[in-house]
Amino acid sequence: MIPAVTHSPTLIFEGFKLLWRRDIRWLVIIPLLINIALFASATGFAASWLQNWVTTITTSVPEWLQWLSWIIWFLFAILALAIYAFTFTIFANLIGSPFYGVIAQRVIAAETHTIPEATNVAASAWQSLVREAQLIIYFVPRTLGVGIVALILSFIPVVNLLAPIIAASWAAWCLCLQYLDYAADTEGVSFVDLRNKVSANRLSSMGFGFTAMVASAVPVVNLVMLPASVVAGSLLWCRQHRDIG
Repeated sequence: MIPAVTHSPTLIFEGFKLLWRRDIRWLVIIPLLINIALFASATGFAASWLQNWVTTITTSVPEWLQWLSWIIWFLFAILALAIYAFTFTIFANLIGSPFYGVIAQRVIAAETHTIPEATNVAASAWQSLVREAQLIIYFVPRTLGVGIVALILSFIPVVNLLAPIIAASWAAWCLCLQYLDYAADTEGVSFVDLRNKVSANRLSSMGFGFTAMVASAVPVVNLVMLPASVVAGSLLWCRQHRDIG
């Protein structure tokens, strides 16, 4: 078993190093070029939105709670970070999913010391794209529900401190499922079974999800850390989830 939180950053950096293997790097470069355009537009919008939203929230704090303004600013910056990371990751992974499924397959083969089966790259890419659509169907309505709850709480003094925690926790859960799913799908594990496996190891899974969220939210770095998280998720799958139930 991997300790709950401390190994998650190590997995991400291990994933980063594995990106440059000869049989993997070309699968990273193509979606990377596409995501650069997405990144430029998403980051500009997110920065403007964050500034306006946080200013609105902090100015609505009652005078007797002004001493909490910096805490509120910090927590809502985390909330905005979670929203940015989640949104950017969903779209970026949709674009990269045809390549990331193949990456997961090759990482699993290397981790388990087996020879990867000969596969039709086009067929594998299509399977990953279909699975990604299934994940989005699961994520979107639940994310809207969490977002509505967080938005309502954000207008209630003191209670609004819970909004960033709820949103960030949901984003971490989604990203954990997202990055483990490429490996699970490669091995024919259904999304329902994957959720059960992750739930059985919730603490370590959430630790990985939070780490992936931070990596996905750092401008510029996130362009490379997204595929690195795919590799890290595949490593986590092999080392912790693969043989569980």
